[in-house]
Amino acid sequence: MIFAVKNPFSVLCLREKEGEKRGEILRGCKGRGAGAVKADRARLNAYFQAGEKMAGIQDVARLAGVGTGTVSRVINGSGYVSSKTRDRVERAVAELSYTPNELARNLLQNRSRIIALIVPDLSYPFFAELACAVEQRLMVQGYKTMICNAVRQSTNEEEHLSMLDRNIVDGVLTATHSLKHEQYFRSHKPIVSFDMFYHEGEIPMVTVDHERGGRLAAEELLQAGCRRLLQFRDAEEAGRFSFMERHRAFEESVHSAGAKCRNVYLEWNEFREDYYAEIAEKALSEHPDVDGIFGTDGIVLHCMRAALMRGRKIPEELRLVAYDGTKALNTAYPSVTALVQPIEKLAEAGVKLLLQRIEGKKLRRDKIVLSLKLRRGMTTGHSGRRSG
Repeated sequence: MIFAVKNPFSVLCLREKEGEKRGEILRGCKGRGAGAVKADRARLNAYFQAGEKMAGIQDVARLAGVGTGTVSRVINGSGYVSSKTRDRVERAVAELSYTPNELARNLLQNRSRIIALIVPDLSYPFFAELACAVEQRLMVQGYKTMICNAVRQSTNEEEHLSMLDRNIVDGVLTATHSLKHEQYFRSHKPIVSFDMFYHEGEIPMVTVDHERGGRLAAEELLQAGCRRLLQFRDAEEAGRFSFMERHRAFEESVHSAGAKCRNVYLEWNEFREDYYAEIAEKALSEHPDVDGIFGTDGIVLHCMRAALMRGRKIPEELRLVAYDGTKALNTAYPSVTALVQPIEKLAEAGVKLLLQRIEGKKLRRDKIVLSLKLRRGMTTGHSGRRSG
């Protein structure tokens, strides 16, 4: 369909300048008929679609017969524009395959619409699933995600944070396990943490009720008849992290029931599969009488594999409860009882808090604690029902 334009239409002429081909708009259709205008329009569209030059907002304005301000209001959805004019602008945008200059717009607004997510090890299922969930949530809000993988090294984490502080990102979500916190306090960027405490709420945190998780794990194993339990836990120096509460709650619950709890301390910030396989073999060798095991998904899977290789029957002789409940457990047999962290809700809450900080809104609370669920499986003698 051809529609009339108010302003003189554009005819293209190419010229070489400093080795770069540029399109120059020449006025020339004033007073010309509809047929000539149609031909010029076809030439203009072919020119832009051939990739010779990206269409600009001025080109859209000329084609639609409006000012650049009107085009801007249509694109940004701001201000009043009549439906007839909006239709002309939208058709011009479509014909020229116009893409708004996002970089220029963001620079004017002093925004990049990019959020950084720092994780300790992206190969570990929990952090991989968290990264996917964060990216999806940010995409819905019109943001891109920059994922910074610290690869278990605090120096890498510090370098990432230093780089982010110097460059244009609007904010930072951190799920790292570094024991060094000073650089976070020095950062000029809005930051929200997953699981890590900061003094007096200077940095908001999103976490789950780890204390309840540890208690539920202990109760599940005790009710299954376990009396000699083994917990894989993090070192005491990780006290700033909220997930340490599950270790204390588990041990206290076991002792309160008159059962025995042994602790196997894991190397800090270590998520490698070969390390888990090694520590699982060692633990079962040193504690052959253990009848209940509690640890994160990765370590529990390796313990189960090592126990089955030794000929131990699950759950008759050994029961296991995992913590995190990631997709890594989906193909395990027998099915694993697990405390499931609500990863989607963690991502949603973290993104919401960070965007509120970016927009300068006052936070109603600087700590959000979410509930987790107990998903029963065959490793504690159940067929697989879920408990809250």
